[in-house]
Amino acid sequence: MEEKIKQTKTQLFWEIFRFLLVGGTATVLDYIVFYLFRQWILPGALVDSDTWDIISLTIATALGFVVGLIVNWVLSVKFVYRAVRNKEEAASKKSFLIFTVIGLIGLGLTELGVVLLVWAFPEITIVNVTVFLGLPWEEWFAKVIMTCIVLVWNYLGRKIFIFKS
Repeated sequence: MEEKIKQTKTQLFWEIFRFLLVGGTATVLDYIVFYLFRQWILPGALVDSDTWDIISLTIATALGFVVGLIVNWVLSVKFVYRAVRNKEEAASKKSFLIFTVIGLIGLGLTELGVVLLVWAFPEITIVNVTVFLGLPWEEWFAKVIMTCIVLVWNYLGRKIFIFKS
């Protein structure tokens, strides 16, 4: 039986700080990939169709997520979770699979939330502008809102199921 490691409040604070730093890095890369695909590689305007627009939005969201997931895994194993019972188990293929499942649940929440929020939001205008970097403000706001929600899910899921202390 493995011994439970007791984290101090200070250790937990720094773990969460590192999690946010790593998550921020992964999120920036996620958003860059999302933007590149949504605006340049598979733009919604490529085909004049609401269906294609949703497909483009979904693909761009998923590809950004995959890049973010990989970056997040590598940095989480190396940098975030230091107080774990079994470091080898935490960095194993099995743990990566669990990490991926937690991430896929987060992706599902993100995909559903982004599509629903973009559909539900009225057109947003900020300083007489309805777009930012060529994409509607609604898409950016939906992505940010879902990022915040899924951030909590990811931390708790990873902490409980993989990086146990």
